[in-house]
Amino acid sequence: MQKAVFPILGHADITKAISFMHTNYTKALEEKKPLRVVIDQKQEDRSKAQNRLYWMWLTQWAKRQGNDKESEHLYFKKYFLSRIYDRDDVGQYRNTFAAVKILKNQNHPMYEQVANGLNDLISTTDASVEQFTEYLNDIHAFCLKHGCYLNTPDDLMYAWEMKQ
Repeated sequence: MQKAVFPILGHADITKAISFMHTNYTKALEEKKPLRVVIDQKQEDRSKAQNRLYWMWLTQWAKRQGNDKESEHLYFKKYFLSRIYDRDDVGQYRNTFAAVKILKNQNHPMYEQVANGLNDLISTTDASVEQFTEYLNDIHAFCLKHGCYLNTPDDLMYAWEMKQ
């Protein structure tokens, strides 16, 4: 039997969960493996839900591109996360980005090597929940614009939706 997660946002969601249990109850008893139901609250922890969704999406996008998820991780950090960190003045990133921009403006021969090295050092763990939500939204919009809808399991929908 497949594991199922039902985020409960209203009575219709409760009905879906109960229906799933009714549908699978008999089969579970026949197999002598009773159903197990776990109820907990949505976690706001970026390091779990958002990170899981992030790597799931990177895998989907990389597969479509014929690339590996680590390369796509570097690409998205360079084009989206670095801009968020620069704008929000996260850690020492802004000063480092400014130094790299000087190298670029001077057409310095070491620019590419320094920029790529910096990109390796940018860490997603420095992002707040809100910043990482924005980052996920940027990635989703980018992939959609390029013809790839990123699948999101129901239990991770909240991990990338902007808070109202």
